[in-house]
Amino acid sequence: MDMLLNCLPKRLFSLELAIDPEPVEMQIPRMYLERYSLRLARLGMSEQGRFIVAEPKEPPSVISARNLVNAVRTLDARPVAICWDAMDLGFMRALSSEGIAYIRDERNAFLPFIGAVISDEVLGASPAAPLSSQSQRIVLNLIAGRWVDCSAGDLARLCGKSAASVSGYLSEIAAIAPGLIMRDGKKRILCDAGLSTETLLDGFEDYLRTPVLERIRLKKVIERTELRAVDALLSGVSALSYMSDLAHEDSAPTIALEKYQLEALKEHMGDRWLEAQWYEPAAVVIEVWSYPVDAPSDISFDATGLQCVDPFSLYVACAKADYKEDRLLDAVEQLRRTICQK
Repeated sequence: MDMLLNCLPKRLFSLELAIDPEPVEMQIPRMYLERYSLRLARLGMSEQGRFIVAEPKEPPSVISARNLVNAVRTLDARPVAICWDAMDLGFMRALSSEGIAYIRDERNAFLPFIGAVISDEVLGASPAAPLSSQSQRIVLNLIAGRWVDCSAGDLARLCGKSAASVSGYLSEIAAIAPGLIMRDGKKRILCDAGLSTETLLDGFEDYLRTPVLERIRLKKVIERTELRAVDALLSGVSALSYMSDLAHEDSAPTIALEKYQLEALKEHMGDRWLEAQWYEPAAVVIEVWSYPVDAPSDISFDATGLQCVDPFSLYVACAKADYKEDRLLDAVEQLRRTICQK
């Protein structure tokens, strides 16, 4: 039995890893083929999961691995992963710092072309954790295709944050999907690695959290002109009804505001700002959001005079809202299917 087929895991990242038993014939310098055996691999069923595995025939160096990857790249667009079950921590760290994909075993692999990494040892990077509000804002804009190929400086301007803050946000993202942060000289660039919307959403879903800090139920109706004055957006079920087959419920609209917008609205309303008790019906539900919506949707404007939060932000807010009713759960799933088709 071929050594490569014996040492590679059958599954990786919960997906089937299939290796073609026949070596790849490629017109690269002979010295590389003397040092590495090349085969085609497929992880799962998506096109992004097709790549070339390179098994060293002798203990490799980072330099030889880099040269091999560059040589293959001149002839074939498919990414290359170094597959060697004797890698130590230092070698894995060195490969990942060069952006070179590798597979040691089912617990240690780095495949930046699909934004995936797994390790049972610390590679010097921050551990993956739920995203902070601004990091989530960046990720959702990336998934939506808006902030692709932005540098750290671009992101600082888009977010209105310092360069140091954005560096931290990119480190959070890299801890989950290192392949999405590329280097161009000294610049760090946010990219989508050619991954589909669905693949990106699948990869980040467990690290996303609700953008809603609190919900405030008000007794009295707020005029639409007053809501427009603070750039309020429809959110929650009110917005979901415009992005799914869910029936419209306009009796108590749900409105998204950031904290500064909330304070401006409270000051404007004065004595009319009355919060409903838990047992009282609400005329308006205010959601206080932890970050701004960068691309509001016009889908609700003709009917209500208000824009609503964008589909990607709305999906996260609703998916994390812990709805119990089947009609709401079905609407959230319908919204997910819609955004994954974009």
